Amino acid sequence: MQWITAELWERLAHEETDAHRLGTHPRGWVDRYGDWVLETAEEGRASRWEEWREEIGRRFHFAPRGWLVREWTRDARDQQPARVVHGDDPGEITVREDGAAYVVRPGAGYSSGLFLDQRLNRRWVRGLRARRTLNLFAYTCSFSVCSALGGGGTLSVDTSKRALARGRENFSSNAIPAGGEHRFVAEDVMRFVPRLARRREEFDLIILDPPTFGRAEGRVFRLERDLPELVRGCASLLVPGGWMLVACNNARWNAADLRAVCAEALPRDAFSITPGETPPEIPRAAVSWRLRRASQNHRLTPPSRCCPG
Repeated sequence: MQWITAELWERLAHEETDAHRLGTHPRGWVDRYGDWVLETAEEGRASRWEEWREEIGRRFHFAPRGWLVREWTRDARDQQPARVVHGDDPGEITVREDGAAYVVRPGAGYSSGLFLDQRLNRRWVRGLRARRTLNLFAYTCSFSVCSALGGGGTLSVDTSKRALARGRENFSSNAIPAGGEHRFVAEDVMRFVPRLARRREEFDLIILDPPTFGRAEGRVFRLERDLPELVRGCASLLVPGGWMLVACNNARWNAADLRAVCAEALPRDAFSITPGETPPEIPRAAVSWRLRRASQNHRLTPPSRCCPG
């Protein structure tokens, strides 16, 4: 097991962060969620929770209230909930990241509700202080929370009403009134983006963090097929000088693959592309790129054929 350093533990505490990676090994990893630990192990690998619980006690003087173990599967649809092997079942708890509060369920199946590998990108979003942010595939709206804490208005879009309800919980946990300048829309992103273009809505920041595969309103979303057109459509919604964060966790794509897809979808010289940030303690993180539209007003035409509605 490759544990984080004591120095990083202390720095995270100073930053008011208690949801983060604790350690990684070749066939799994161990994460902290407040007073609980979630161990993720590849299929067929036995847990060593007793040994590792003692180890984190020695290293960090941390005694978790409970230890959960889940068997990781590549297909999110097959992911089973974690089981409690020690202590209390956390159920639903509130954790902190850079002082912001998020409601999570550590024992849930594929995700607790907060993707820990996006911590530094969320910090970047908060510091950007965008006036208007569009968060697509918003899930539980953690990026929207960060943008709202930075002082801007937000529009969060996801097909799941349940996920958006949890997003509203996250807004409430941070004393941000939902409604008004913060909108939540349960709809297919591929149909909604052209509608925004027809309404001539513009944004200073767009978050695009799609799943590899999904279904919405009878339509199947496939990352390899649909992401280029979606990037092109989103680019047309950005103000000059605006930013787009594109992230994905596709096992078939590395960072260079995602960059190539983004570059090929955009007009030449209209955008600069710089890497997103990954927490150094998470080696198998989602890849991401930050795309910035040039300040001069290039003409960007949204595609008309990809997403009817």
